[in-house]
Amino acid sequence: MQDGATSHTANPVKAFLIQTFGEDRIVCRRCRYPWPPWSPDSTPADIWLWGYLKSRVYLSGPSSLSERKDAIRREVSSIHPDMLHSAFAGFVTPLERLLPCGGGHLEHILV
Repeated sequence: MQDGATSHTANPVKAFLIQTFGEDRIVCRRCRYPWPPWSPDSTPADIWLWGYLKSRVYLSGPSSLSERKDAIRREVSSIHPDMLHSAFAGFVTPLERLLPCGGGHLEHILV
């Protein structure tokens, strides 16, 4: 999933997954179990960094690709280390929820 794209949304992909695994085992948009917004597959970059950068970069309204790249570089270099530490510290909690599963299924978290 990149840039806010959701997982497994193409009808042929969903049909294949449902046929292969059954409807109760699929996690995707417009299925019985929607993809959770704070999924264990999400990283701090997915959850925090991209949204933060977009909110900062587009304030200046870059009109070209080179201006956008420069604005992104400028904003990334201006992020205070404490902000990064806080974003990654908040990521520990979802990871800790996975430990008792021992690599197993996560239905109890999703439902």
